[in-house]
Amino acid sequence: MTEHQNVAADLVVGAAHAAVSRIAPEELPVFDEVAADWRRQLSKGSVGWSVPPGGVGFGIDVTLVTELVLQVVAAAVGEVLVLGAATVRAGLLRRRRELPAPPDARPGLDPAQARRLREACHRHALALGLDAGRAELLADAAVGAMVDPPDA
Repeated sequence: MTEHQNVAADLVVGAAHAAVSRIAPEELPVFDEVAADWRRQLSKGSVGWSVPPGGVGFGIDVTLVTELVLQVVAAAVGEVLVLGAATVRAGLLRRRRELPAPPDARPGLDPAQARRLREACHRHALALGLDAGRAELLADAAVGAMVDPPDA
């Protein structure tokens, strides 16, 4: 993967971790393994999990919500940020390299990006079968992690 793809993947995994912490904390012990598998698939260009008919519910494989969250956040980031993310990428790369930021630079997303990302996360979560309440939590947690990143 290129450096930009790695930065985008880091962003997705960080936001997905925040969302899983809120909507399925019981899956945190397997999160790193599932995220590593997602990254491996992404580097091969073959990320393609699917959600069984009927959506996410009780009795489904323990990693399903984590996989779904990674899909939702990746789709939303691809839709909202990657298409026009030069400033976000530059800010993330600057932080990642520990270069000093210009005085007017802020980490995270601007309000318009945050709103679009939240809407995209919510829409993708519903489309993949998550119930409305959990879709709201996922969207709020993922966007919150990007608006105010833990390492900012």
